[in-house]
Amino acid sequence: MLRINMEKHIFLCRHGQTEWNRDKKLQGQLDSPLTEKGRAQAAELAAKAGNWDIDLVVSSHLGRAKDTAAICATSLGQSHKVYEGFCERNFGEWQGKETSGLAAYQAFKEHRYTRPDLMPDNGGESANMVTERFMTTFHSLVNSETASRILIVSHGDAMACIARSFGEGRTIDNCGGMLLGWQNGKLHWQQWID
Repeated sequence: MLRINMEKHIFLCRHGQTEWNRDKKLQGQLDSPLTEKGRAQAAELAAKAGNWDIDLVVSSHLGRAKDTAAICATSLGQSHKVYEGFCERNFGEWQGKETSGLAAYQAFKEHRYTRPDLMPDNGGESANMVTERFMTTFHSLVNSETASRILIVSHGDAMACIARSFGEGRTIDNCGGMLLGWQNGKLHWQQWID
């Protein structure tokens, strides 16, 4: 296993808009395709990432993240690798349903970050579980790749769990994100990416 102690810059960004984003359905670990707007957002992200000196593009295994990452990787002339651990939070039985009709989800949503051990009562993941999964995947990524400037395309709620672990909270728009640093085995906050 390759171990590099140099600092790595991680540009963690959300995928482009999907049909279910547009229709206000909770995706979780289910999938729906990018809309035309989502593909345009991915192209805009790729153009922005052209200024970041990216040397590796990574995504979760879910189609919306893979498709966004593929658009970015092609534009940047970089390879694209998949790490399943960067997937969205599992919302259990709520996945695929319109959020407006889910009273239990609305109650969960109000406390999902302030109580990171709170789990959906239908088989999903807590914020702590998502953060632990992401941290394990970050460790795997940085210990196996020599790249120092990495674009990771992931998912809004999972990314919000990571941001809140740094005391940062806000809604993450499609193709928005955050810049994180990795040095000496630790992930640290740098800034939001708009």
